[in-house]
Order: sequence, then C-alpha cells, then structure tokens
Amino acid sequence: MALNGQMPFAKGHYFKTIVTAEAKLDLERKGVQSYQRDIYARFLCFGNGALTSLYDHSDGFFRRQLILTTKDKPLSRVDDPDIAEKMAAEVEGILLWAFEGLQRLAANNFRFTESLRTLNNREYVKRDANNAIDFMESTGYIRLKADMSVTSKELYAIYGIWCDENGLTPIRQRSFSDFLMRNLKTYNLEHTNTVTNATGRRVWGYLGIEPLISPRISENWGNSLCTYVPES
Repeated sequence: MALNGQMPFAKGHYFKTIVTAEAKLDLERKGVQSYQRDIYARFLCFGNGALTSLYDHSDGFFRRQLILTTKDKPLSRVDDPDIAEKMAAEVEGILLWAFEGLQRLAANNFRFTESLRTLNNREYVKRDANNAIDFMESTGYIRLKADMSVTSKELYAIYGIWCDENGLTPIRQRSFSDFLMRNLKTYNLEHTNTVTNATGRRVWGYLGIEPLISPRISENWGNSLCTYVPES
C-alpha cells in the first residue's frame, strides 16, 4: 500500500484486526455476495508521515507498527540511472537474501527484531499523536505526588493551559481521560470520585497529582482559562 502522506484510520480496531489476523474480515466483490475470510496480509506503507488514527491513541495501535526511516541523501551522491537494470541482473541474489531473512523471521516465531532507531521512531510518533504524554512529564504545571489530588475537570483545564502556552492543540477531553485511565499504573495514579472540588463537592478526579497552577473554572470554563499561581 503506497501512501503520499499520512494515513488516518477513523476506526483503529480495523487496523488492529487486519495486522494481527485476530478475526475474519468481510470481503466483497462488486455485485457478489460478501463472505468472511482470514486475512494474513501485512501492510507496507510508504509516505512522508506516520500512520495515524483519528481516535485511537492506545499503545496497541502504535505497538503494531514498525516505523522505518530512511537516511538523508548525501549531497555528494549521484543517482544511478541504470539502477533498475543492475538490480534485475542480481534478482537471484536478492531473492536468496530475502529468503535468508524469512528463515530468521520464522526462527524468531515470526516476530521482527526491532532496532533502537525503530523503537525511538515509534516513541516519537506516539508522542506526536498524543501530546498528553509530554504534558504529564512537564514541569511547572503539575507534579506527581502520592498524597495530593486534582479533579478531572481541573486537570484537563491545566492541560489546556499547557497546550495554549506551548502552541499545541489539546486532544478531546474524552481522549485525555482515556489516556490517563490506560496509564494509571504508569503514573501511580488512582481514579476516584472522592476528590473535593473548590465548592466542597466530591467529584471524579485523580489521587497522585498535585496541581501547581490553578485555573479559574466557571460554568463556561472552556471559553476562558484565566490562570493564577496559588500563594505559597
């Protein structure tokens, strides 16, 4: 599958199903009754951007990708106009080389060996698709502290301020919440409905996060995020 740019998947589970062969897929030819079959194909996606999902920012979506990047072309390199013919003359050697690779893959239970560069590429793409990761590692906005808490509404408001001050677009509140729920153990958090908000009511929030700035949250807080630093 050749791509000229980024390929967004509106339904990330379709992508997961295809690449893992976890379930049969509906196949349909024009004018013929559809039928179900197991698909064992793999995708090779070439493009100027990474494979992205409109909604799925889970680790599973990115874990199923091997993101390879090419080296920059040296300025001194001269392209060979006869490269296709030269490779065709070496086709037997190329096939033997590919077969050796297939044997290694089979011996490794069909799991590709990932280089450090590939792992770094995946981490970069994952962070680029979900800036909440960088927010949780930021300084001056929140701090991970076991005996502190923050409401879900306040935390998302602080995240919005962080995005605004860093020229970034915040992800949707539901996506932000889903990200935190998937990573409670990563950040040593607890999701609970016993956090007390500014009005004294118990609401949903997180134990293990200390807010370092305090947004003034009103009924229309989404339209205005005025910030003040609490007095020490």
